[in-house]
Amino acid sequence: MPAKKRRGFTLLELMITVVVVAILASVAMPSYLRHIQSSRREMAKAALLDAAQKMESYYALNFSYVSAASGTTPAIFSDKVPKDGTDRYYTLSISGASRTDYQVIATPNGAQSSDMCGNLSIRRDGTKAKTGSGSGCW
Repeated sequence: MPAKKRRGFTLLELMITVVVVAILASVAMPSYLRHIQSSRREMAKAALLDAAQKMESYYALNFSYVSAASGTTPAIFSDKVPKDGTDRYYTLSISGASRTDYQVIATPNGAQSSDMCGNLSIRRDGTKAKTGSGSGCW
């Protein structure tokens, strides 16, 4: 009587598949994490520009930036990026608010704290800066 042909995978075939998937994951994961950090940075840049616009609107009404902040905490816009949800990837603060000048700073928090760009900031005159060593931050 002929032996039945067995169907299925051998242990060796299964192990090769697991190794291939692990190699693909080890290549794809860092790229994915860089993309996530980059998209969060874009969110912070948009929040900084929005904050600068609110500061200019405040100045148009009050002829000063002084009362726009309570210490370094903004009084006229949210200090949380993103504004909604429980996760906070950046915190906005105001530095050097005077009658004629200000600087809005986005400081990375939590999962974003390892971002190569560090703090992002914008001044009244539109000057943009970063504290990290990464390129292409602004």
